[in-house]
Amino acid sequence: MSGPLDGVKVLEFSQIIAAPFGGQILADLGADVLKVEPPAGESWRLQALFAPTESKTYQCLNRGKRCITLSLDDPAATEIVNRLVEDMDVVLINYRPDVPKKFHVDYESLSAIKPDLVYVDLTAFGRRGPWAMRPGYDGVVQAVTGLMAGEGKRREDGTPQTISSTAIADYSTGMVLADAVVTALYHRECTGEGQLVECSLFATALNIQADEVMEHALADRAVRNPLREKRRQRRREGATFAELAEIRESGLHHPDAFYRAYLTKDGALVVAARSDGERAKAIEILGAADPKGLSARFALHTNDEWMARLNAGDVPASPVNFAEEMERDEQVLANDLVTRFEHDVTGPQSQVGSLLKFSESPLDPIRASPPLGRDTEDVLRSIGYTDADIDALKAGGVIRGD
Repeated sequence: MSGPLDGVKVLEFSQIIAAPFGGQILADLGADVLKVEPPAGESWRLQALFAPTESKTYQCLNRGKRCITLSLDDPAATEIVNRLVEDMDVVLINYRPDVPKKFHVDYESLSAIKPDLVYVDLTAFGRRGPWAMRPGYDGVVQAVTGLMAGEGKRREDGTPQTISSTAIADYSTGMVLADAVVTALYHRECTGEGQLVECSLFATALNIQADEVMEHALADRAVRNPLREKRRQRRREGATFAELAEIRESGLHHPDAFYRAYLTKDGALVVAARSDGERAKAIEILGAADPKGLSARFALHTNDEWMARLNAGDVPASPVNFAEEMERDEQVLANDLVTRFEHDVTGPQSQVGSLLKFSESPLDPIRASPPLGRDTEDVLRSIGYTDADIDALKAGGVIRGD
């Protein structure tokens, strides 16, 4: 056995980040993931190219998969998909709700062919409601769900800023999608039933800030709800975004001196003393209890010096690192969290490894992402297409011609 999902077959209609990341997690876990792309390649493959049809953004989201190209608006492509789905366990798709039916890859069409199919449908805003048919990326979802305003970052002119270090709604939803597949497969194992599973960037973004979205008449009556009503009134009066944000921020707790970052002699460090015992120990080590005093103390010594003292006292702390330096971090290396391999086209690379490790179903070594259309001909032959058929599909533009 190679990975706990060995033997599971996944047909992936995906682009950008969320669904590709979810499919990659499944591939890491041993599933055979077959990604379908347009003959020119999906849009994320074509972002910031460093080689023809190859980008880092694509390669770090599609490793371990196979890839075929199909022009889904062609009836010949519909026939190919119909043949493929007969042998699939799972379909992943992240198109706008009206698009799958247009291309005959909707749940109703494919489940008629494969009744026990697990079909996971990822959209930006859900399948219903006034926003259902709108296109949406991570930044748009951050804005509409409150994530962006909740971050509290604004430019000098008052414009809110995105959480730009990562596509937080996209990547979180990719994990949700992988979990949805495993859960639905378990249900199928128990009952024999396939099903349609819906998820969205919108739902994920709300869930990861659940304490802010949660409504509680008792807990929120003193601060949150009065400020919310004040903000609504000021919005009706034409207040600027900065003014509205300031109303919200006036109700936030003051920064915790023992749960924040400080500058040190050679960098920056976060101390995260939450419990009373940790705080007492931190005060003993640092010799100060207020933020100004702590700032002055931290500036006297290096990260390593402070980390040695704080670790000796079991006070949670960490240096502030840069992501591009983490590949050689001793903790990363000790846990085998980076893997190195060869890409068919672009050569050697390293990536963050699988999220999980299993004692009884160890994972296969990670394989690089597939070049565009690498597996098209092999896959078509496996479902009965001849070389002459394949040549005709190339000539008709149904599959990539080179």
